[in-house]
Amino acid sequence: MASCALGGDETVASTLNAVARRHLRRNFSLGVINGALFNLASSLLDPSLVLTWLASQLTSSNFLIGLVMPISQGGWFLPQLLISGYLQGRKRKLPLYVAMSAPRALCWALMALALFLITDKAVLLILFYTLLTVYSLGGGVAGLSFMDVVAKAIPSTRRGTFFGWRRFLGGILALGGSLVVRYVLDERWGLAFPHNFGVLFFLAFLTMSGAMISFGLFVEPVEPVLNQSVALLGQMRRALRLPRRDANYGCFLGARLLATAAGMATPFYIVYAKRVLGVSAGMVGVYLTCATLAGIASTLVWGQISDQRGNRGLILLANLVGLATPLAALSIPLLASRPLSLAAQAPHAFAVVFVLSSIFQTGLVIGYHNYLLDIAPAEDRPLYIGLANTLTGLTMLVSAVGGLIVDLAGLVTLFWVAVAFYVGTLLLAGRLQEPREQGSVHKS
Repeated sequence: MASCALGGDETVASTLNAVARRHLRRNFSLGVINGALFNLASSLLDPSLVLTWLASQLTSSNFLIGLVMPISQGGWFLPQLLISGYLQGRKRKLPLYVAMSAPRALCWALMALALFLITDKAVLLILFYTLLTVYSLGGGVAGLSFMDVVAKAIPSTRRGTFFGWRRFLGGILALGGSLVVRYVLDERWGLAFPHNFGVLFFLAFLTMSGAMISFGLFVEPVEPVLNQSVALLGQMRRALRLPRRDANYGCFLGARLLATAAGMATPFYIVYAKRVLGVSAGMVGVYLTCATLAGIASTLVWGQISDQRGNRGLILLANLVGLATPLAALSIPLLASRPLSLAAQAPHAFAVVFVLSSIFQTGLVIGYHNYLLDIAPAEDRPLYIGLANTLTGLTMLVSAVGGLIVDLAGLVTLFWVAVAFYVGTLLLAGRLQEPREQGSVHKS
């Protein structure tokens, strides 16, 4: 796998130090295994489908349902600036990732037990949001370590392929995961709520444990760092100056945050299908299968665009797909007002929304992550990544107002708000520089 992905190109690792070159194939393979297993786990507990559906079974509050995506994704981003100063002065970042692995895996094991042993929905709701928050914040602490290690171990011109293979093989596994979700959530097969969700959490616990172990086996290269860790207040002052000092980075932040804000509509696509089209729980598995297939089909294409064309163009293309997603959600339910033969197809046609969302999310991860690694200097990488990811996490938390928008103005209004944010993202992304064309990719 690594041999094929690296293509036997001896010049590919020329920007890496000796340790990174020597262990490139090992690290590449372990990183792909890590990503593949995490993608499988993510399909079993997909935030926009499975976890949102679970929340909607435990509460009717649009605000609480709307919190699922901000917590599950925002928590990963939120703490990274806070720990960037500490991590910036450490030569080895991998130990922090390893330290966070056990608590994160334990969260899903405890949730699985709760779903089998507890029947009170209010108690389950509290446990669900508590454990989801702990898991996500733990991922954020580990995430900065992960990104820094990848930047040191995988050369810039192979990161698109690296993340592409992670998502491609993960997509194949996730396809099987979506079939498991479809089977487990279909109560006709004998697994009633909430035990069916307990099975999914337990399976996710097993696969996530394997993913964390595989990345823990990385051989981490050592690069020059600041002489000592930076105090939190000092790091915050440096962060505030950074967007003004690096205008292109500031433009990147604006585009990233607008795209994140547009994601406030994502958890409500399945809610819209449930309430407007009357889809059943079994359709969650169908939508997940379609989204997974779309992710598999698109991931290697995005990776090739990243490696060969650069990440600016990838970001633009991905956000065009993102713009198409809420427009499709607004258009497809119109079939329900058509003749009966067309109206009956509306629930199945709505799968297009999740297909587009999956293609966008895949491009978003590859494009934004790789662009950030391209423009971040090695000695300040934790600051660049930490600031971008913490602001992204804050934006995700603020985007929980999506639920309030639904309460006040309805789902259709929320989708049009998402359209406006995507348009703003495209305008800012069009101003980004392609660092490879300018020869300014920071060596890592």
